[in-house]
Amino acid sequence: MSGKAVFRGLATGVLTGAALLGGCAPVPVAEPAPEVARGVPGFDTRDYPGDDAMGLWLEHSPYRWVGFYLPAPCFRGTGWEGRRSELESMGWGLAVLFVGEQDWAEILPEDQVIADPTLPRCTRANLHGDRGSEHGVEAVEVAAAEGFPPGTAIYLNVERVERVSSDLRDYVRAWAAAVVDDGRYTPALYAHAWNAEELLPILSDELAGGPGAGEPGAGEPRLWVATSRDFALHRAPDESGFPAAHIWQGVFDVRETWGGVTLRIDANVARTAAPSR
Repeated sequence: MSGKAVFRGLATGVLTGAALLGGCAPVPVAEPAPEVARGVPGFDTRDYPGDDAMGLWLEHSPYRWVGFYLPAPCFRGTGWEGRRSELESMGWGLAVLFVGEQDWAEILPEDQVIADPTLPRCTRANLHGDRGSEHGVEAVEVAAAEGFPPGTAIYLNVERVERVSSDLRDYVRAWAAAVVDDGRYTPALYAHAWNAEELLPILSDELAGGPGAGEPGAGEPRLWVATSRDFALHRAPDESGFPAAHIWQGVFDVRETWGGVTLRIDANVARTAAPSR
């Protein structure tokens, strides 16, 4: 689910051949002005790249934030655990992800990106409300163990499905409700554009009934939307077609090299340099 040069450029004047040959005054031809950055670039990758690699990418790449994977039912990696403080000390902003249960009956093989169905806890049999509640509590506890401050948004990773089933709805609703009821963190959603319009109102409903209901912004969930349509690294998340988008993921599974380090990543833009704050 580019480079600093993306945000640089010189609008220079050049002399046309006709002007030089004819002895006429030089005619400046303006190059297109560079695009103004309307979002903050970030990336996510399944495996933790290592402290040295993260330091070099912060220095040489255009990316200012990174996806941070919490321990979760459908995520095998452990490299991100215990790295919050080090990453923030380097200067990285973080977008916190929790890869919960998936609806494997509705996921096409090519859309199985991050979630790992070989894990014992990652099975469609767990896709129901009771398990959603348990995993919402789990997401809060592992985020707290990592030291994330109160108010941090935790994005529930829902991979693309062909159809949003009632079981998936129940799971997402119960997960969000458990996070809201705990009160320390804010439930948010990572979803493909194909499913976002159906899933986002579930979070809206839970947030609207939680602490702070009736206050400005209550019931307005954060969305991390995945779609490559019209994506560019200089664009803003709401240009994805989803006004609620705080993050737009638009380049998938590519290799990029910065500071001599090559990583396989997904590229994103966010509203801020710390998308979970």
